[in-house]
Amino acid sequence: MPIALLLTSDVLDLHYDAENAWLYLDWKGPQELELVQAACQDVLVFIKQTGAKKALNDNTHITETSWDLTRWVGYDFIPQVAAAGLEYIAWVCSPLLSCRTNLGLMSSFSDQKPQVAVFDEIADAYEWLTSVHASCPAPATSPNGT
Repeated sequence: MPIALLLTSDVLDLHYDAENAWLYLDWKGPQELELVQAACQDVLVFIKQTGAKKALNDNTHITETSWDLTRWVGYDFIPQVAAAGLEYIAWVCSPLLSCRTNLGLMSSFSDQKPQVAVFDEIADAYEWLTSVHASCPAPATSPNGT
C-alpha cells in the first residue's frame, strides 16, 4: 500500500494512503493533551489539503492517555474534523487496558458525522473503512503541496 508520510511528532505519525484516499493516523507513546492538540491542528490542515473523507485512527502504539484527552477528542476535535469534511473514522483501540477505559465515549459517535466505528484489530478497521462509501472527495492538492 503506497502511503506518504505527512507528519511525524512525539505523539503521531500521519500518513496519506493515496490508493484508498484516506489518512492513516498512527498515535504513539504517552498522549499528553497539549501535544495531541497541536498534532490535531496539523491533522485538520491535512484533511483539508488532501480532501480525505476517511481516516484510519490507529491507537495500538499508545502507552498512556487520560479522561481529559478523551473528552477533548470527543467533544472538541471530532466536531472539527466533521467541519473539515471527514465522514468516517475507523478507530483501532489500544491493547492496553489503561488506554481503553474511556473508549465508550467514541462509541457515542457511531451514528453521526463523522461516523466512528471502533475496532480491536487493524485488519477489521481497514476492511470496514474500505466498505463505507464517502461522498465525492473535494478537489485536493497533493500532500506535498503541488
